[in-house]
Amino acid sequence: MGRKLLKTLLLVAMLLFLPCSLMATQEGQRLIPFKGVDLAGQPFDLQQTIGNKPIMLIFWASWCPTCKTEVPKINQLVAKFRDRGMDFVAVNVGYNDSVERAQAFAQKTGMNYPAFFDGSGVVSEQYQLLGVPTIIIADKHGVIRFRNFSAPDISEANFALLTAD
Repeated sequence: MGRKLLKTLLLVAMLLFLPCSLMATQEGQRLIPFKGVDLAGQPFDLQQTIGNKPIMLIFWASWCPTCKTEVPKINQLVAKFRDRGMDFVAVNVGYNDSVERAQAFAQKTGMNYPAFFDGSGVVSEQYQLLGVPTIIIADKHGVIRFRNFSAPDISEANFALLTAD
């Protein structure tokens, strides 16, 4: 069996069989800041947003079919909540991917939120991902309030909690 196939199968097995309670950066914990340059070449520093507004982190890969189906859902959330103060940041996990493939995926799927390429895998490791997509939502204080493998429906009541003082 090829090494890439074995790694992919291991990642899928971890996603399916490990309980969510083993994940790091769980609900109630704080976001881990990171910085770099997004796929459009713009500087990005998560620390500047933490403590000011709610944030949704979307961990993804260009080879992930489920990631592709999540983009329209997230685009709807962006349309509804970005102008009301929520930030959205996509993080390509960099595993078995490239900046060029990530850029092509973002363009082809119509991703309308900034994307960061984690080529070194440091950010993905800090968040101890078990698979992609992984969606993390933190309130305006940087406290994680949601972590799962698909984008949630955010009600007005939930949004109010994310922005509360």
